[in-house]
Amino acid sequence: MNLRLVATPIPLVACAFLLGACALVPRVDPAAKTPVGVRSHNASDVDVYLLCGDRDPLWLGTVPKEGAAAYAISRERRLCALGLNFFLVVQTQSKGYWVGPIRGVRASSYVELVIEKYAGLSSANLQDVTP
Repeated sequence: MNLRLVATPIPLVACAFLLGACALVPRVDPAAKTPVGVRSHNASDVDVYLLCGDRDPLWLGTVPKEGAAAYAISRERRLCALGLNFFLVVQTQSKGYWVGPIRGVRASSYVELVIEKYAGLSSANLQDVTP
């Protein structure tokens, strides 16, 4: 059996269409902040801190009891080789709990932090929201 491959030229119109489609792909600004959505099932207000590894704590804010909040991580904070950690302080108990690390956070990421009734079981999930 003798097979012969023949190159078929692509019409110029098809090439123009493909190049135009590539230009429509949305780009994410690398300097954009990464959103953090927080849901709390805890019966107390909870202070949320963001750390690079176990250093440089940054207070993001206080999530009200059984409430929600939204924060953002700057590009500078995202660039953490040790991984980002959240430190949760339950105000009625004056106890702290670690959540993380999360690695690979990008401008196109979304971080979901869920604070459980027992804050020690809380979790952080990283999602890519690139279309």
